[in-house]
Amino acid sequence: MTFASLLLVSFTHVVLATQPVTPSEPPLAPTPGTPPPLVASPESCAPGTETRYAQGFDALIEGEDEAALRAFEQVQDVCPQHPFAAEMARLAQARLQPGAKLAGAAAASLSREAPSSGARAALTVVQSLHGITQGALLCSIADCNAQGVAGAVLAGGTAGAVSALLLSTGGVTPGQAAVVNSSTVWGFWLGVSLFNAMDLLDNEATAMTMASAAAFTGVGIGLAVGVSPSAGQVAMANSGGLWAAVLTALILETGTVDNSTFFAAELGATSAGLLSLAILSRMVEASRGRMLIIDGGGFLGGLTGAAFGLLIGGGQGDGDGVLISASVGVVVGLGLAVHLTRDFDAPGAPEVAFTPSLMGRDGAGFAMFGRF
Repeated sequence: MTFASLLLVSFTHVVLATQPVTPSEPPLAPTPGTPPPLVASPESCAPGTETRYAQGFDALIEGEDEAALRAFEQVQDVCPQHPFAAEMARLAQARLQPGAKLAGAAAASLSREAPSSGARAALTVVQSLHGITQGALLCSIADCNAQGVAGAVLAGGTAGAVSALLLSTGGVTPGQAAVVNSSTVWGFWLGVSLFNAMDLLDNEATAMTMASAAAFTGVGIGLAVGVSPSAGQVAMANSGGLWAAVLTALILETGTVDNSTFFAAELGATSAGLLSLAILSRMVEASRGRMLIIDGGGFLGGLTGAAFGLLIGGGQGDGDGVLISASVGVVVGLGLAVHLTRDFDAPGAPEVAFTPSLMGRDGAGFAMFGRF
């Protein structure tokens, strides 16, 4: 050991020896007392507390955060020991923060249809054809000559195109364009059914068709502005009207009905199909692609049913049997297509939106909303 090392060891020994020895503190002896109270169960709360808590929870699930917060605070006032109300109130309060609202809006916009040039083009083309048809029908009433027909058709087509372009100046979504165009087409069909059901002839029948198409186009514009449905919702409503009309026609053709009765039934069935599926589309989400596959299943089922009816009859089956087989095939095809496409619109990955926010007990954090 060198002399420097010896001095270092000696100095260290002296320093350590001069340090006061602090006795270790003895462990604290447990003091007698009452144990912490157990978390009270909801059953110990006043009657009706759990009902109010369930109402708050339902409001939170539906996105009614203010109502949920009020419900949870009322539960806390009546039953402070409730095991969940405090945390759920904190969650509702956090969701009311501006950042959380921004995240919720961002997540909701992930699946919202955006305006597109294709939708605007489709609206313009169909409404141009609508205008052309209206001009031709008007000339049939006015008994125009060749020049008059050309002028009316040109004026109608131009009016339809210009109107569509002006209405869609701020952009139009595929669903909005679809609901306007579909309303126009259904207006023509319902007008034809109505004048046949009423036994109208000549100019009266033509005027009824024109008025029906124009009126339903106006209804479609109102729905596009007020409801703004998606393309899938419009496709579902269209499928309801289409297959209600087809099945009604197949069934009526197996019996003997006069023309007015036939079209009166078609008018009622088509209207019921459109309305019922339009209501259902607000509760069940379906894309336009899925509805197209379902419609294809109905067509394929109808053809298969008709072919089966012919095979059973040895190629000489009576018409009623074929129509009944086709009807059954349509129903089976539609049901099978609905079942097989139940996961068609399932997202491939979660749609999530993040945003910074003040969360919890006034602490910084992130708000996350999404569809999983």
